Amino acid sequence: MYKIFADLKQLIIYRNLLDDPVISLCRKIMDEHLTDKDKASLYCEACGHLFSYYDKMPVLPDLWQNYILGRIIADENPFSLACERDKDRINPAFLEAGRHDLSVLYQVINYKWEALGNSYNLPAGIWFQANEKNIDTAFFNPFYASALKELVFLSADAAQFFSALISFYQQKGCGEIAVYRAFYWEDGHLKGITYPDPVRFENLIGYEDQIQALKKNTEAFLNRKGGNHVLLFGDKGTGKSSSVKALLNEYGDQNLRMIELQRQQLAELNDIIDLLRRRSGFYIIFIDDLSFEDFEVEYKYLKSHIEGSLQAPAENIRLYVTSNRRHLIRENWGDRQHQNDVHGRETQQEKLSFADRFGLTLTYTSPQQNEYLAMVKEMAWQEEIQIDEAELYRLAIQWELRYHGRSGRTARQFINDLKSRM
Repeated sequence: MYKIFADLKQLIIYRNLLDDPVISLCRKIMDEHLTDKDKASLYCEACGHLFSYYDKMPVLPDLWQNYILGRIIADENPFSLACERDKDRINPAFLEAGRHDLSVLYQVINYKWEALGNSYNLPAGIWFQANEKNIDTAFFNPFYASALKELVFLSADAAQFFSALISFYQQKGCGEIAVYRAFYWEDGHLKGITYPDPVRFENLIGYEDQIQALKKNTEAFLNRKGGNHVLLFGDKGTGKSSSVKALLNEYGDQNLRMIELQRQQLAELNDIIDLLRRRSGFYIIFIDDLSFEDFEVEYKYLKSHIEGSLQAPAENIRLYVTSNRRHLIRENWGDRQHQNDVHGRETQQEKLSFADRFGLTLTYTSPQQNEYLAMVKEMAWQEEIQIDEAELYRLAIQWELRYHGRSGRTARQFINDLKSRM
């Protein structure tokens, strides 16, 4: 053990790992001046970190490997970023430094952690019993999980581990981008979403033409054949947001990722684009329920990215925006009268034409009654609700008259209520 953890001081590229809490505790355990009781206490503290990490990222049955490999994947450094970004044109100096570090870390990964606990008369063998049946990674990213398992399977020695990790970086990336499919933006950083919405297209009823156009555009984007920025507008509750979110579950295995951005964060859009343009994969920046009052000018941040500026457009990023307003920006009579603007007509046209900058505009209107009832019938069938069809329709019409009008959301709320009373 002492040599394995002492060699960590020789790390070049992966030196961030020296600050990792578990690695730091392991290095403290090497102190020959500590009693076995003190070392056992440090060991237990490190075990607490392993269990906490496993609770969030249960990928590998071996908790030690699960943690150490997870920290290696999470580390964004010149080598891991070069593998992700430059593919077959990696700087030879980065390759050699990475090879050196990973030969050291391979020994750490394969260290028998439970044996150390047993040496302090701790029941570590019981604590770390492997149980793959309890592993469920579908909640954050099953594609990351399968790739990490393959990485372990292909790593019979340090050389194979080095090659397999390069391949992993090239296919999945590094850092949080490798681990998650969905993100939100907070304090200048991407934060992974552990439980992305599981909605799939088979859960959406109606709007077949809109969904087909959305999928076709996204497939073109993923195949590097263009693909436009998209505006989905229409009545509330018609499935605009669900259509976008379903893309992540449809194409997540093709390196599609989604970043949720709030309207008040639009001023940071260029920061996000600068961060992602040189990363592997494809990114949809999703802005839900977007609209502007007539005095607000934040729409210009979006306009500048869509129309282009001196900065080259990012080929791996598209904007998908939903709104209840066709033109996104409120129009009022003051705009038409141009009382306070010498070039009022031009200002009005700029606002009204902003939505036209999106290459693809999809309209979601409230369903007709027969369409609404078809949604209700299909949802009832999916939920295995046994009820006479005429009675189902009668109750569904009562519900939409009493509550929010006809929409896919109203149909779902009705079915949820009906199911609770069956």
